[in-house]
Amino acid sequence: MWYVDAPECLLCLLESRYSELKKLNVKDPAIYMQLGRYVMENAGRGRVAVFIESHVWLRRRLGIDDPHNDEKASLESLAKDAIGNLLSNLGDDIVKYVELAAAANSVDIPMRGYRFSTEDLLARLNDEVRWLGITRDGLREIIARAGSIGYVVDNAGEFQFDKALIKRLAELGKEVVVYARSEPYEVDVTEEYVINELHGLSNAKVVGSGNAYSALVKRDLWSSLGSHDLLIMKGLDNFETYLELKPRLGNALFLLRAKCPLIARLLGVPTNSPVIASRGYVDEIRINN
Repeated sequence: MWYVDAPECLLCLLESRYSELKKLNVKDPAIYMQLGRYVMENAGRGRVAVFIESHVWLRRRLGIDDPHNDEKASLESLAKDAIGNLLSNLGDDIVKYVELAAAANSVDIPMRGYRFSTEDLLARLNDEVRWLGITRDGLREIIARAGSIGYVVDNAGEFQFDKALIKRLAELGKEVVVYARSEPYEVDVTEEYVINELHGLSNAKVVGSGNAYSALVKRDLWSSLGSHDLLIMKGLDNFETYLELKPRLGNALFLLRAKCPLIARLLGVPTNSPVIASRGYVDEIRINN
């Protein structure tokens, strides 16, 4: 794949998965060996497949439906306790909600070159957001004209900031379709959780991917994803999935932190910077690389 360094990505994947086993207090060396073998045997399937399937393998091997369930609940509780005061300072400017959602993308499991701590979720919300290929006024105009907006969600904790943005969009009369994974993957929120959280919110509905993959991987959903006037895609995994699969979604807007040093270099921003990037900007990077 043009945008990745295979050794770096495989080391990152192994570090992430082994950190999950360690956090679960798994001490049997045979499981670490089996997981490492599984990753290497499936590395040729591409970044998306090997990252997702290795997590599915881990869940099944340990007999745990969601190894991050307690962590996700804790992150969501923390964000719920804090978000009221934070939103009171945003006023009516929808773009500030978008910037807040991008800055909140600090949540993740450990990866090569990045370590998340619970304190980061709130402490880094004021980090400067880098705008790439689009301006605040430009986005404000796009949202004002949009009738339908898609939203591909990402991690727990930060989901409360996604929810605030989704709610604000619905209040502005936009029809919002939220896309979520149907099965657990790392610390991502699931379809069932999102449905419960958005219950009673008019103008919003939830679509599940049907499995642990992002909705971007399900080609049957590409038509739906591309039908919106604006498609907001949260997080590093959805960004990398778009780069790998190239679904040609001209309505896409990416909100993420450049946690991965390789992606930070690709985007030309400091590592861990919050980023709001247009699809045109991202496609231009791909063409020039």
